[in-house]
Amino acid sequence: MIDASYISDQPKAIAAAVVLAVIGVAFFMAMPVVVAAWSTHAEFTAQEAGLLAAIDSGGGVVASLLVAQLINKINWRLLAGIGITFAAGANLISVYADTFLSLGLVRGLAGFGSGTIYALGLGILATTHNTGRNFSILLFVQVSFGMFEINAFPYLAELRGISGIYLAMAAAIVSSAVVLPWLPNRSKRAVVCYSPGISTPSRLGVLPWVCLCAVFLFYISAGAFWAYIELIGRSGGLSAGVITGSLTYTQILSLLGCVLAGWFSSRIGQSRPLIASLACAALAIFSLSLGITTISFIAALCVFFLLWNAIDIYQLGTLSNIDQTGRFTAMVPAFQMTAAALGPAIGAWLLALQGSYQFVLLLASFCTVCAMLL
Repeated sequence: MIDASYISDQPKAIAAAVVLAVIGVAFFMAMPVVVAAWSTHAEFTAQEAGLLAAIDSGGGVVASLLVAQLINKINWRLLAGIGITFAAGANLISVYADTFLSLGLVRGLAGFGSGTIYALGLGILATTHNTGRNFSILLFVQVSFGMFEINAFPYLAELRGISGIYLAMAAAIVSSAVVLPWLPNRSKRAVVCYSPGISTPSRLGVLPWVCLCAVFLFYISAGAFWAYIELIGRSGGLSAGVITGSLTYTQILSLLGCVLAGWFSSRIGQSRPLIASLACAALAIFSLSLGITTISFIAALCVFFLLWNAIDIYQLGTLSNIDQTGRFTAMVPAFQMTAAALGPAIGAWLLALQGSYQFVLLLASFCTVCAMLL
């Protein structure tokens, strides 16, 4: 019988999957800058800019769920080509969309296209043998590219307005089509022929859904923590310079986290490092609820950024080892994006109810502990 993961293990196939996943999530990674540009350069209100961001992410959620159903049925090159066409075309049309309604419709299509290639990239990497290493490579490139975007997009917005960002995204998405010939021309027959040691979707039961729930809970935590961390620092009396500097420089630890996660995955597996990382992240977030000082703020950020992407790598690798078809891993973006939006919303409700960021931190730490238990 054919080993389902073999056809994705070629270096070119892995590289293509990484490129698609990085470009597919690029707009989401730069969302804080894009939202600011919508408010400043496109003259949308803060509320409208936030809704546009939600619509874009919503398109990605729909695409992720669709790709999960199609990844074992449709040629990968064709699926990637469809996503690239939607994403690039919608970004180009966005240049000419000048009303909230028209731009909202177009951003939904852009999110759908980007979400398609992001979910496909994750799904392909899930069918490889060395998932820990491959997801570490993905997250390292993704974080590096995200840092570049955060610094480059404001310059583009000043130079060409919000259109500069749309055109840059369209160019990057079109450029990603270069890697399409590197993707395996996956056929349905190659997918349904499994070696005896590989579990088929019908034999997996609830275990993949448990993993997806853990992803969902962790991203509620990450979404709430990341959305309010600057305001949490202000509530503790920290200066703007300390907060900005801490947020800027501690993010570099994300790259180290990717490297360490790849090292641990290849030597001691992923379950134990995942449990330990979630426990440490929960403890770091909880420590801020006890009191905020410059030292505790910087220490919590160091732990959070060191572990955030490492946890992503361990969770993706664990899910991929359970389900080697890539179907459930392709659903990860849907669970991540939905939870990342829900986290700040629950945090806002807690703030309105209790008026203290302590409860936001308790929410984040509680959800992280629940993810660890799952």
